[in-house]
Amino acid sequence: MENITIHISIPMGLTSLEDQIRNSEVGKHVAFVTIKTFSNPATHEAYSPDLEDPAIARQVQYLFADTPLIARYWRSLPALKWVHTQRNGVDLVIDSLKKNEAPPFILTKTPGDLNSSFITEYVLGYIIAMNRKIFEARESQSRKDWQQRPLLCNQNIAECTVGILGIGEIGKHIAKACKVLGLHVWGMTRTEHVVNNKCESIDVYRTRDHLQEVLENSDYIVCVLPSTPSTRNLLSGGVLEACKRKNTVLINVGRGDIIDEDSIVQAISNGWLGGAVLDVFPIEPLPVSSPLWDLPGVVITPHTSGWSASPEFLAGIIKVYTDNIQRYITGQPLENVLDWQQGY
Repeated sequence: MENITIHISIPMGLTSLEDQIRNSEVGKHVAFVTIKTFSNPATHEAYSPDLEDPAIARQVQYLFADTPLIARYWRSLPALKWVHTQRNGVDLVIDSLKKNEAPPFILTKTPGDLNSSFITEYVLGYIIAMNRKIFEARESQSRKDWQQRPLLCNQNIAECTVGILGIGEIGKHIAKACKVLGLHVWGMTRTEHVVNNKCESIDVYRTRDHLQEVLENSDYIVCVLPSTPSTRNLLSGGVLEACKRKNTVLINVGRGDIIDEDSIVQAISNGWLGGAVLDVFPIEPLPVSSPLWDLPGVVITPHTSGWSASPEFLAGIIKVYTDNIQRYITGQPLENVLDWQQGY
């Protein structure tokens, strides 16, 4: 087996990463060099004085780091072979590329199926909350107002249709849970789905060419799309006017650049959308000056839908990495490798 030295920047919540790898089967084949990293949570920027040192930078072949650090420094690491990040979304790294550029290193990441259950809970929680007018009930309580009629739901949840934009591991998991509740499920894919890869919980498949049809027929639109050149601003402009017949609720747990802020404001103000649950934004953290904070019918969460502080979740992230280290040092193909052309 090959012995490797990993330069590592410990991300939030993964302080036991080195110890767990040392105690695993691959531990005796791995050495660690900890990289000093300073992060600005207000801007998501990261700085490493170690990687600014050319002598250290020339030594880095294997790197574990968060995406802001990777995006900032990969060009300065001439010996880089393999990078792993604990994140599922790696658009910061992709955005650091020049047009048609393919980096000389492999990038692996945490797969969507690891956080799919958390995102599914988030989506279903807000669908139920919106359908049963739970937010309105809380406001009514604050006024000590006993009025039943305004808090009655307009339709049973089993009469609703959910349109899921993006049918990867997370999208399929959401579809299965929605089907258990009795919702009618539409799924939008990039290309025609292959029959033997069909998710049985999806009643109607459509491609992006039929986005308007998905929007027109959905009471809830759940966006789990990655950030790629073909998905950015997919819902921007007047696209969401197609939602006005059903007064659709938009739930975005994918990427913030699928729709710009002005388009959400327009869709809510014009009554095209009946509400929006937003966990991701083009600029994060969401600036305090954003009109979304106070826009009626909009729920804001700080990019938390797919994350958990549970030991089991963090252990799963670490296991994904240790399994890949085992594969790497034994010459097997890595798993969860980013396709630079597809962007996921």
